[in-house]
Amino acid sequence: MSWGTIVSALWLTLSLASCGGTPVPAASPSTPPGAAPEPLTQRAARARLRAVVRDQSFVEHLPESERATMISEPLSGRMVVLYLVDDRGAARAARASDLVDSGVTRDALRAVVEWNIANLLRDPPSCTSHAVTEAAHHGYYESSRLLLAKDWAALAEKTGKIVVAVPSNDTLFVACNPTPEVLQKLSVVVQNSYPQAARPVSPSLLTWSKDGWQELPARSAAP
Repeated sequence: MSWGTIVSALWLTLSLASCGGTPVPAASPSTPPGAAPEPLTQRAARARLRAVVRDQSFVEHLPESERATMISEPLSGRMVVLYLVDDRGAARAARASDLVDSGVTRDALRAVVEWNIANLLRDPPSCTSHAVTEAAHHGYYESSRLLLAKDWAALAEKTGKIVVAVPSNDTLFVACNPTPEVLQKLSVVVQNSYPQAARPVSPSLLTWSKDGWQELPARSAAP
């Protein structure tokens, strides 16, 4: 091939490239409704924010240095919401610097985390009246379902009274309109699981109300 032919081919290639339309941008990750456009690094940091629910005893056994910098808030009774950063499956406590990196204010953190958890745990809770349903799939974030208030409010409106047992982070049982026998069964689940849980959540049965989760009075063991 002559030099002139090579130059002509190169010129044609450059001409076609310059005449082409603007490339279609790659799809960006979804963001919560109303969120302003963000830099990609900030958006990625935002998507890594998570939260789990733990019993107060779990927090008390953490090192003082970790408790001093972690971000947490009470949920109900002895339950505490712990905010985390999940980097490809390796979770650690979220700190103030993570909020700066993600562009999330402390006031907005709960809503952002609920958005992320809802996208992570896509199947909404369900149950059958007078029966117990195990909604959990034994994953690390199963207890985080307790934070999805809209899902629980919708289920309560559809089915009536909801009672759950969440003795550990990966165990969640749901009962709708439970009979005394079902409540006793849930109590036994908690009594058997909570004391041995590596990541305990609640030693009590919980019921959903318009104000969120409330602890039920302890039930005595069956004779």
